Amino acid sequence: FLPDDVIKGVARVPGSRRGMSGFDLLGRGEAAMIMATVDDLSSTAAAARLDPSLLSWFPVPAAPGPGGKRIVQIYNHFCVAYTGVGERSKAERDAVWQTMTAICDKRVVDKDITAKVLQGMSRFVAPMDLKRLGYGEYVRDIPAALRRNFEGIADGSIQACTEPWSGFWYLMDVAISRECLSIMLGANGERFNYRGAMQAIEDKANSGLMFETPLEVLDKWRPVARVVLVFFVVLFVFLGHRVVRAHVRKDALESRAGVRKSWLAVVLVLPAVLIILFWRYYPLARGMVMAFQDYKIAGESRFVGLDNFIILARDRSFWVSLLRTGEFVFLNMALAFTFPILLAFLLSEAPRFKIFFRTLFFLPQMTSGIVIALMWKLMYNPTPAGFLNRFILLLDRLPLINIQTQTWLEDPKLAMLCCVLPTVWATMGMASLIYLAALHSIPPDLYEAAEIDGAGIRSKLWHVTIPSLLPLIIINFVGTFIATFQNMGNIFLLTFGGPGDATMVAGLKIWIEAYNNLRFSMATSMAWILGSLLIGLTYVQIQFLGKVEYKRASD
Repeated sequence: FLPDDVIKGVARVPGSRRGMSGFDLLGRGEAAMIMATVDDLSSTAAAARLDPSLLSWFPVPAAPGPGGKRIVQIYNHFCVAYTGVGERSKAERDAVWQTMTAICDKRVVDKDITAKVLQGMSRFVAPMDLKRLGYGEYVRDIPAALRRNFEGIADGSIQACTEPWSGFWYLMDVAISRECLSIMLGANGERFNYRGAMQAIEDKANSGLMFETPLEVLDKWRPVARVVLVFFVVLFVFLGHRVVRAHVRKDALESRAGVRKSWLAVVLVLPAVLIILFWRYYPLARGMVMAFQDYKIAGESRFVGLDNFIILARDRSFWVSLLRTGEFVFLNMALAFTFPILLAFLLSEAPRFKIFFRTLFFLPQMTSGIVIALMWKLMYNPTPAGFLNRFILLLDRLPLINIQTQTWLEDPKLAMLCCVLPTVWATMGMASLIYLAALHSIPPDLYEAAEIDGAGIRSKLWHVTIPSLLPLIIINFVGTFIATFQNMGNIFLLTFGGPGDATMVAGLKIWIEAYNNLRFSMATSMAWILGSLLIGLTYVQIQFLGKVEYKRASD
């Protein structure tokens, strides 16, 4: 389009939040037109809380260039025989076909047209249908513009057709709205690479989300998938052997003198073991089986071997989510892990009001995580009325300071950082108290010896404090690293992976695949890949846990 042909600020993208659908925007007057099918405008009017007589419709304008046609989608009933129908018995297939035949029967369609006429909606019925059913006198009620639209459909100048199979279009509709349109029409839309976003959406559609992956593609990659599977099995066996051998050797070296063997201990531990097996390891084993199936909630789930992993390997969006997870983990480790250590040093050196400061930083830990996330979401309001933007406007009044208000969660460059900050603010106090207790466990003699040797503050910090805290730091680092990989709470509440895929971490993508897209097999395959990446870190954690020396801190 030429620059003069573009009018900015008039398009809206309907959202999934309550009151933000296209019908809601139309009913409140925030939108003059919406994209919808023209079937029964009485239901459209009811959804928008409008008088049906106020509504009208027109075709989508033709594409530029010769041969372009205006397009409209009008239907009374839409039925599709899903591919799973072919796996049913003949009796069930016949019942499905009879149901579709009854729904699409000409008499049913004619009764629907008659109902529209009786409801005063004849202006939205094709003139030929009114004449065919003996309602020719109502043709005059059809506005001239709509009459020309119906005539265009009849003579073919307006294209009206139904695709025989559109795949899982709903999932792609959500992807286009969230990953492209919402950013393109947002505050940063002028800098948005919409071509790259549309290409990513196309790749996602062709990777199995909209259409099933062709069998020739799966056959091509199955030998490679088997080699990769053998490699990981060998790696897991090796790591498991190392862990078991280390524990067996440790048990052999420990003295068993004075240890009383009794079945009572086994009986007392058995309920806890059964609970863990049922709620932890059984779902884990069931998920392992599900990853190799084409799992269906209703119907038979057949085994597909490594096909789910092949589809994932070819899915660019999954690898992008792993990169986003790495970015999320890096920011968490740089802020949520580092700041508590610094805060513990500051609290330990506070000359007075130590209890007050500890309580002040600990109080956010007492608040629900959901409440904290929603509170920060209000502060991230992108308008000038938002709390953080109002604070920026106050700073902007100072001399030599020029700061612009931000769109925060709507800016792909700031969204990930905005999702990390609530966690830093809420958890910093609790973590700092743990490090503060560890600081008190350091013998004062070490600091006195360092001072005698002429060590300053930096030398004491580097040669005494940090080495003493190093085991605790490593344990917390590994645990926080693994927990952060699996964490998605703030992102779920603040951005739900947006804008675009700027905050689409692996944990959230697994949730969306399972509960939005209902592709449970794909979700469990993602979970196993993510878990495999963390096994090495778990092994390192086990090694360090065996070397930790616990001490009691004195005040």
